[in-house]
Amino acid sequence: MKKFATSPFFTPIIFPLTWLVWVSFLFVMCANNLPYLLEEHGILEKTTNFAYIPLLLAYVFFAKFFLTGSRDKKIDFVLFVLLGIAAFLRELGIQHWLASKDSTAFKSRFFLNPENPLSEKIVAGLILLTLLIVIVYLAIKYSKHLVVSFFKLNPTTWSIATLCTVGIVGKFVDRFPSNYKKSTGMSLPENIDVALEILEETSETFLPIIAAFILLQYWLIQKNRQN
Repeated sequence: MKKFATSPFFTPIIFPLTWLVWVSFLFVMCANNLPYLLEEHGILEKTTNFAYIPLLLAYVFFAKFFLTGSRDKKIDFVLFVLLGIAAFLRELGIQHWLASKDSTAFKSRFFLNPENPLSEKIVAGLILLTLLIVIVYLAIKYSKHLVVSFFKLNPTTWSIATLCTVGIVGKFVDRFPSNYKKSTGMSLPENIDVALEILEETSETFLPIIAAFILLQYWLIQKNRQN
């Protein structure tokens, strides 16, 4: 099983299949009331929140492994933890907590709206700037390595590629209804719109789970090399 889990094809095969099974199960079980799945604090929202537990536990479990390594490894681990916590807080609704007079922060309209307090704009701006710096730093540092190692069938790289693909697909599905309406002037049929929203919500559920597995997979590979 350990050998299978450290294969470059494990994550690209197992997680999409699991996602498909989960979505199919939801459609079958709630076929007569699909909007029920999307209720605030409903099944999908709670499931996604609970999905971050494996990631947070992985941070705790693997902290000693990463923090006893090189300086670069320590810095990278702290940055990955920061990104994971930021994603978790977003799922919990931090974008709403920071906006007392608006629906959500972290959007251009929030910063352009003169009715929103300057203090809230500064806090939201600092958070966005920090996350942008972290993402750009990691992208510059690892982009070349990820491209090269992808073609060398590096298991962790393929897992990261799967994580990014799921995130991109989820974002595309999320934006598709509004983009469709802008381009055609018509809204999607309600059943299709609900189905796409379920696909997008479930994709978010798998992001922290895949991220937790990436840490586990990397740890297993390093342990195998040491033995």
